[in-house]
Amino acid sequence: MWKAILLPTKSNFVLWANALFLLLLLAFKLADPLTIVFAYFLETIVIGIIHLAKLALVSKYGKKSTDPNAQLTGIPLMLFFTVHYGMFVAIQSIFAFTLFQGSVPGIKDGFYLLHNYTYLLSSAGMPLILASIFINNLSYFYTNFIKNEKYKEYAPDNIMMKPYVRIFIQQFVVILAFFFFMLSNDGYVAAILLILFRLFIDLVLFSIKKDGRMLELLSKKIAKSPEEYSKIEKQLQEYSE
Repeated sequence: MWKAILLPTKSNFVLWANALFLLLLLAFKLADPLTIVFAYFLETIVIGIIHLAKLALVSKYGKKSTDPNAQLTGIPLMLFFTVHYGMFVAIQSIFAFTLFQGSVPGIKDGFYLLHNYTYLLSSAGMPLILASIFINNLSYFYTNFIKNEKYKEYAPDNIMMKPYVRIFIQQFVVILAFFFFMLSNDGYVAAILLILFRLFIDLVLFSIKKDGRMLELLSKKIAKSPEEYSKIEKQLQEYSE
């Protein structure tokens, strides 16, 4: 099972290409290791932007909500998500910048959000790395949401909170990489571990796609009874968003 998930294939080529691209930047010293760590932190914003496109698609082509309290859809829902997600990112950023303060020159107190984001975006190699990460996310968005028409299966309120699970995993990996940096005082070790951890997570999530063989196998392995199979399959599919 793990062999099928982790080995490079035509369908997961972009994930492997992104990881190898970042490793090559490190190998040839074309980017600072901590720039790559911070780029993955900034990926939170990229995921939020793509999720706005998901909300637009689901609002137009998805199912109608069965919850009478879930009245927002379309642009009002997208505006609500922007404010809600923006507050989440701001709080997360304050925590992360406070964590990195003192260890990375140029990072000020966590509440200096504008200064800290300006500093990160101006880091050498950051535009190139962010472009790579953006392409990676767009590819995942297309193959796991548009190509298989998954947007037709959700009501707007069903998908509203989906990116938060993925963001939690992503930021946990970034913070874990930071602790490796603190322990080893070696940015290259932290960056390499982060790239490999993220590649592993992305490959697992990518394999759990609609009508995929791996989704079927994992659902059968986790489900304790035939009655639980459909429920588990749906939950795994939702977690892959």
